[in-house]
Amino acid sequence: MEAPYDPRLLKGIEEFNQGLYFQCHETLEQVWLEENGEDRLFYQGIIQIAVGYLKWEEGVMMGSIKLWRSGLEKLAAYPAVHLGVRLDSFIDHVRGNLGEIEIAHRKGGIVPQLRVPRLSLEA
Repeated sequence: MEAPYDPRLLKGIEEFNQGLYFQCHETLEQVWLEENGEDRLFYQGIIQIAVGYLKWEEGVMMGSIKLWRSGLEKLAAYPAVHLGVRLDSFIDHVRGNLGEIEIAHRKGGIVPQLRVPRLSLEA
């Protein structure tokens, strides 16, 4: 019987939730490079959002903005739960963070503190 989830997806989720955004990118990129079907943009969207949080940690607001916009655009094409991953609340949270950082960037302020969302599997 086939496992319900690619173990690399599970590892990428765990890395994201631990704040290991670069490692999450590396892990999910392996799957993304192999994927030629409809899930390719799903993985790319999560990767871009993860790297956006890495840029946020580095204080590069414009990098975060660009990556989050691109990642959100890709994930918007998927249902609320895709490959077992709860996207609806995750997307809403990232959009909120994007709004906060866009305001800070327009005002020329410092990089705001954000509450980072968690990636989770549907129970």
